[in-house]
Amino acid sequence: MSDTVSLSAQQFVAEGTDRKCFRHPSETNLCIKVLHPERRSGRFWREINYYSSLRRRDTDFQHLTRFHGLIETNLGKGALFDLVLDDDARVSKSLDYYLAQNDSSFNAWIIDEIEKLKQDFYQQWIVFHDLNPTNILVKRLSFDEFRLIVIDGIGHNHFIPLASYSRILARKKITRVWNRRYQQWYSAYPSVLGRLGPYPIVA
Repeated sequence: MSDTVSLSAQQFVAEGTDRKCFRHPSETNLCIKVLHPERRSGRFWREINYYSSLRRRDTDFQHLTRFHGLIETNLGKGALFDLVLDDDARVSKSLDYYLAQNDSSFNAWIIDEIEKLKQDFYQQWIVFHDLNPTNILVKRLSFDEFRLIVIDGIGHNHFIPLASYSRILARKKITRVWNRRYQQWYSAYPSVLGRLGPYPIVA
């Protein structure tokens, strides 16, 4: 019996620049990210290596999808991650989707949640390179309780990954990337952007 998992359009969830995401055919709480065949694999493997390093240092994944290893699929090598689901078992929608509704109550709430996420990543020195709203899902835990979960843009593109091993270098990287790019990431939502702040934050 083959160990290769067969994926089809029926399991398709979403598509990014480098990868397609599918529901696992038999594990309802998992998804499989598969690299586009025409894309280079270097970034894919750097991300996998970074998630593996997070697992080794016992990271709290409250704002991050957990990596569960590699798997063979009919579309190539796949990476297993948590499938982010709402309390009704539907796939959680992106922060970009919610911000586009321009709901003043949601926008007021989201400022604090983004700051909590920033604090968490800084405290745990989780390096990111892209926290734009399309890379963040809003997971509904109950009728009035939600949590931000980052599904992409984690890690870095350095060939020698010093920030993976040094808390000091990782926090410098985190601060630099956010401060340079957060205004670009949230430029489409000025009511939110105007209330976001740069690092540093209290360690």
